Amino acid sequence: MRKRGGSLFDRYRAHHELDRPLLQWIGVVGVIAFPVLYVLRRAAGDGGYDDLWWRLPAVVLCLGLALRRWWPERLKPYYIAYSWWVVFYSLSFLMSYTMLLNGGGTPFVVNMVMCTVLIVLLADWRNSVTILLLGYALALGLYFVFDPNPAVPRDFVFAAGGSALLVAGGALSQQGQKRVELERMRRVYIGLAGSVAHEMRTPLAQVRHALDNIANAIGGRGADQSVALAQSQVQQLRANVQQGHEAIARGLQAIEITLKQLQPDAPDQGRLHTLSAAETVHRAVQHFAFDAAEHRERVQVVVEQDFRFRGDPTAVELVFFNLLKNALYYAPVHPDMTVRLTVTTRPVPSVLVRDSGPGIVPEFVPHLFEEFQTTGKAEGTGLGLSFCRRVMRGLGGDIECRSEWGRFTEFTLRFPLAPAGAPVTTVAPASVSLAGRSVLIVDDQPLNRTIARALVGELGLTVLEAEHGQQALDMLEAGQLPDAILMDINMPGLDGIAATRRLRAMAGDAGRVPVLALTANDSPTVQARAREAGMQGVLGKPIDPTALQRALSAALEGRSTAPVPPTPAPAAELLNTARIENFRRLGLLDDLLPRALLDLRRHVQSLEQAAAASDRESVSASLHALVGLAGEVGAQTLHARSRERYAAWLEGQRPTGTAWARELRELLEATERALWQYCGVRAGATPDPAPPT
Repeated sequence: MRKRGGSLFDRYRAHHELDRPLLQWIGVVGVIAFPVLYVLRRAAGDGGYDDLWWRLPAVVLCLGLALRRWWPERLKPYYIAYSWWVVFYSLSFLMSYTMLLNGGGTPFVVNMVMCTVLIVLLADWRNSVTILLLGYALALGLYFVFDPNPAVPRDFVFAAGGSALLVAGGALSQQGQKRVELERMRRVYIGLAGSVAHEMRTPLAQVRHALDNIANAIGGRGADQSVALAQSQVQQLRANVQQGHEAIARGLQAIEITLKQLQPDAPDQGRLHTLSAAETVHRAVQHFAFDAAEHRERVQVVVEQDFRFRGDPTAVELVFFNLLKNALYYAPVHPDMTVRLTVTTRPVPSVLVRDSGPGIVPEFVPHLFEEFQTTGKAEGTGLGLSFCRRVMRGLGGDIECRSEWGRFTEFTLRFPLAPAGAPVTTVAPASVSLAGRSVLIVDDQPLNRTIARALVGELGLTVLEAEHGQQALDMLEAGQLPDAILMDINMPGLDGIAATRRLRAMAGDAGRVPVLALTANDSPTVQARAREAGMQGVLGKPIDPTALQRALSAALEGRSTAPVPPTPAPAAELLNTARIENFRRLGLLDDLLPRALLDLRRHVQSLEQAAAASDRESVSASLHALVGLAGEVGAQTLHARSRERYAAWLEGQRPTGTAWARELRELLEATERALWQYCGVRAGATPDPAPPT
């Protein structure tokens, strides 16, 4: 079956790469239908051929399909090939062979036709033809070999002919759907390419202009010649550099908006906060990347009555970015156009975004929030407003549009009120405000660096990595200057506190790089040591994405932040499913969790051995590692329990024996079972192979 290139099996596998649950449900149907139909037929007094011993293998094979989630990891790569043979035996061979043995009849014709429909659904047209032909051929062969008086019934010919028509119709339908999908993808690619090209053209031209000005200022001298510049020239160079930075920020923000539009995910519940509508609107206008300074003067914020709502600050801010971007698109050809954002509670809590631009033709307004719908913008993707509606409905609100051609366009965003008395969360600027900056992650644990790298990458920052404090200092001395450093405190050799002290003693810009501590031990003593060493803030593990964003923004603005402990986890739940789903969204689930579980086992084993040997230093190190890693990977009850033990240990409450360490091992085992049941991941599991290309 497995051949090079576009073999039958490759086509069949490709047909199911994104549709595995369908095979499992077909397996469930087969397990139920085959015995039920057999019992009904025998109860009706059908005196035909008793096909029980042919049906039982089909039931067993379908059961294998239905239980895919519980297959051993080493066998999962063969699931798709297994399903091909299940379809061949159960739907093609079995139904046609039992028809021949029973001499035809209407029920068997119906069975054959229905099975053909399922085959067309489960396979591409080439495999459908192959499965049917092989099944019919095998059925006829066995029939002529074992039946003493073989006679092919007319019903068989009729059913086979009908099946051929179904396959032909299915092939035409699949080809039509494929053409529609290709056209849809073509439109997506053209829209994305046009949108990115349009959005990046102006910022890149501005960067080039800034570089030309810098080149003119320093003249055409050789690299080995020094250049003396007047103070006014230095100020002009700084202005040109700032202009380049602002242009790059605008381009990165445009890319962020474009890529976010393609994500169909519902809002991450872990990112929801109680927000002030007025503050959110002001912040969005403040951080929107205007193409020109005069465009900012056209935007006005009016607060009639503020209100509080629950939302993801980044997603809501991107909604306002989309609406501002759409409105200001027409600013060059409508010099008197204005944009007003009004926060009001009448008649319902809403934000109105109204522009006095060209308006929208009436017949287009009902389709405005559909995907790939755009008007008057050749380079648009047609995804921005559908993204806005997806975000608003995901928060429990909605968005609608009212427009008069030639006069105005007004979008109304309706928000559900937050519970009474809920404190407003002060949120850092949206992630795009950090775009283009760089962060050095210093941690001796590769898994911790992987998680931090993913979270920092989502904020649009470039990531550098170091495995210990000395390596970080070497990088800085070599001229690799990040905008900020995330420094683990407990590391072998030169720890984070000592590394920060040495960094602060370095001359020049290197000694002034902001440093944020990452630690599983955020006790007051550690926080005081971090501040004394020159760190700008302390983040407890597991890292909270919003707290990380806020602390990085403050550090880059030259402000210190209060220590941010991790959010307490509910003890009743073994898993922090929101964090695990975030790993799934980031594409880290299959790679990260199996390795993390192996490391957790290693830490627990080391803890038990150290407890048995009364090795206090090793107990402390193992507990510290266990607290940090358990919280990062979403093992929240294990994290909470080990955190309690670690805090007590640091305060001098050190139990004897190993019973307390064994309790943590049992909790880890329960966590492993919960992870297996929730997402099919276990320690050291090998992820399914990548789809064929």
